Amino acid sequence: MNIEQTVRVIKLLMQSPASRMDIANKTGVAPKAVGRLLAEMKAQKMIYIIAYSNQTDGRNRVKIYDFGDGEDAKPKQTQSAQDRSRKNYLKKIEAKKIFIPMTKFVGGKSLWQ
Repeated sequence: MNIEQTVRVIKLLMQSPASRMDIANKTGVAPKAVGRLLAEMKAQKMIYIIAYSNQTDGRNRVKIYDFGDGEDAKPKQTQSAQDRSRKNYLKKIEAKKIFIPMTKFVGGKSLWQ
């Protein structure tokens, strides 16, 4: 990453909080390069994490960075992999259940015959 790209990233962060991908899309800098710069800036306490934004699947947390020396936000607790696996398993079992009507016998014959 060259000086010009670094300056673009810093200017963008000074304007408003953003995620790594937002920064990469708006500045045209590769996401990996932005990630390395953000890690270095965080180590130097130039930026901090103000929030986490969950993806639709609830697993991937996206860090939202802001300029300054603040305390990092704590991520919300999400479901463990084991809990997600169990939930998906139960959904599959529920989907496989077939409705079988209950038959009542009247006088030795089923009503369904």
